[in-house]
Amino acid sequence: MQIAFVTQPIDPVLPPRQNSIGLIVHHTARVLARKHSVTIYANSSLNERSRLPDDGINYRFIPCQRDESILRLLGRFPSWIDQKRIVASDHYYRVYAEAIARDLEKRNYDWVHIVNFSNFVPILRRRLKDTRIALEMQCEWLTQLSRPKVHNRIQYADLITGSSGHITKLISERFPEYRERCHTLYNGFDGERFANARITRGAKERPRSVLFVGRLSPEKGIHTLFEAMSQVVTRRPDCRLDLVGSTSTLPMEYIIGISQEPSVKALRSYYDGTICNDYQAYLRQRAENEPLRGKVRFVGTVPQADLPAWYAGADVLANPSFSESFGMSLVEGMATGLPVVATRVGGMKEIVQNGVTGYLEEPGDAEGIAAALLDCLDSSDRRDALGSAGRRRALELFSWSARCDRLVELYQTAL
Repeated sequence: MQIAFVTQPIDPVLPPRQNSIGLIVHHTARVLARKHSVTIYANSSLNERSRLPDDGINYRFIPCQRDESILRLLGRFPSWIDQKRIVASDHYYRVYAEAIARDLEKRNYDWVHIVNFSNFVPILRRRLKDTRIALEMQCEWLTQLSRPKVHNRIQYADLITGSSGHITKLISERFPEYRERCHTLYNGFDGERFANARITRGAKERPRSVLFVGRLSPEKGIHTLFEAMSQVVTRRPDCRLDLVGSTSTLPMEYIIGISQEPSVKALRSYYDGTICNDYQAYLRQRAENEPLRGKVRFVGTVPQADLPAWYAGADVLANPSFSESFGMSLVEGMATGLPVVATRVGGMKEIVQNGVTGYLEEPGDAEGIAAALLDCLDSSDRRDALGSAGRRRALELFSWSARCDRLVELYQTAL
């Protein structure tokens, strides 16, 4: 098959500095390229052409300067138009989408696979009459934006996938007329690389450390984790928290500004000055106060190749998110033999078996998260039992090959 992936214009796709969506697209394309012809369309300003990997993938880089200039201008005058309306607009990154549509029209693809940006679907459909279009949702936008607006977009998609059963169920319930087009497509991970990190980890004494891997943004619940860790370090002064991930706050309109979930909507207070208006500064200030002083490390973004070593050096992985479509770090951590403590949110409920591979607590429940972390930290036997069960589950259910086999199956069924 001839397959083209259309990435979000906000995604760096090329290694080693991919974001999470860029990583998912790149690994999926790389596996598919073993048997199919695969092209990735991406924002030229976020991907260095001089660093193209030899991975069998064709790359088409599309400039975004015009879209970005317009968005910068609108961002300077937020009173002109609500930022939420900008993201929801049919014209959001339209110049980027139109350029991709013109390029696609010159070629012959069986499938064009769009990630998250449903407003791209009708733009591409107008030029691609006979090409099948798939829309992959790694977030809840289809159920958070206006129903008539979304309906007018997804009617042109031949296949709609959700990164978890949670996402798929939400879409199917809101758009029952398209239920037969909706399917779950789990993300994957490099099982061998992370499983091997477990062997390295077992050869040395484990430090008392809690690890978080992900973006340091309000929807990820880092402030809740700080509250939980304050309780943990009071009881266990030998414990520390390592934060691995981008120190950039996601724009409010991407998740918090359009969510209908009360606990997520309440996170506006970390943007509007009620609690703070600079989340990164707020976290660093909290980390300097007792009892967390000297117990928190802001590691920042690390290359994917270095991630297994961070999992290997930890005792337990925490993901306290208020909004999580899948939960990639949980799968990676489980593969290295780490017990995981997560919140009962989104796709994480499908990854973690409560009490078997780790613990699920309610979002915002600092006391519950602290108790679960301490349970893992206080008993090596309990830690090992949870970690071993998690490792088996991760390796059995989640892999890039399994994801790609499922995607090809969905393509062929739709055809």
